[in-house]
Amino acid sequence: MFEQERVLVRLQQRVVSEGDIVACFLAGSYGRRTSDPYSDMDIALVFADEGARERAWRQRREFVQSVMQYVPAKSFDGVHVRPYFHIALYSNGTKADYRYELQAELEPNPWDRDIRILKDHDGWADRYQDACARALLPQPQLSAAELAALDERFWVMLWDAFRLLLRGDGDKPFTIYLELLHFTLPPLLHILPPEDPARQPLLHAQFNHQDTKATAIHLANLLQAYLNARTAVVQRLHLDFSPDTRFETAVQNLIKSKL
Repeated sequence: MFEQERVLVRLQQRVVSEGDIVACFLAGSYGRRTSDPYSDMDIALVFADEGARERAWRQRREFVQSVMQYVPAKSFDGVHVRPYFHIALYSNGTKADYRYELQAELEPNPWDRDIRILKDHDGWADRYQDACARALLPQPQLSAAELAALDERFWVMLWDAFRLLLRGDGDKPFTIYLELLHFTLPPLLHILPPEDPARQPLLHAQFNHQDTKATAIHLANLLQAYLNARTAVVQRLHLDFSPDTRFETAVQNLIKSKL
């Protein structure tokens, strides 16, 4: 649908012609051969030394555009992800993430165990893939202190949003609700695997500023989902975390009485 295969053909032509690129491979769904018309492209450009990478990095925008020369594109540095990471949005619908890697710094990791090699030099990419196949997947971590900080902020934002909804205000609590989701859900979802029953209820986010009563009921449900997820995380990571159950039970009872 979004012409990724066309991008792939042009990308391989470009990397083959670039002498500084010693290897190029696709990771993610393209590496696993499970991509669909909506998949983004995770592209690793590998360089032999820092000088070669720096030269290529200075020309990153020109390179990205040259892959699809006649397709308008917007690209920007993904500093929020990692250094030497450039994101391209092609106007044919393709999203491509370009990783500028050094051979000496690219440690084997389980995320690169399945890759699609577009260019290789002296079999380096094949050896790298074999090493990645032996790498163990690290376990996600969250400390008790981090969970305590998350928990405190959750209660504050939940209570702020709930009180405003009870007042009939559907506009002001919306930004609070967004902050609550952004701060709370990603760490818990990162820890809990898809098969954990406490994970799915966290995904039922909704907000209707015209029906504040329904949104307040949703917050009560979100609170229960959060508590179940928090318990699952504590058990999974064996955290030394003791909630203030007296306070939490009182707040839950108060919320029920207001609904």
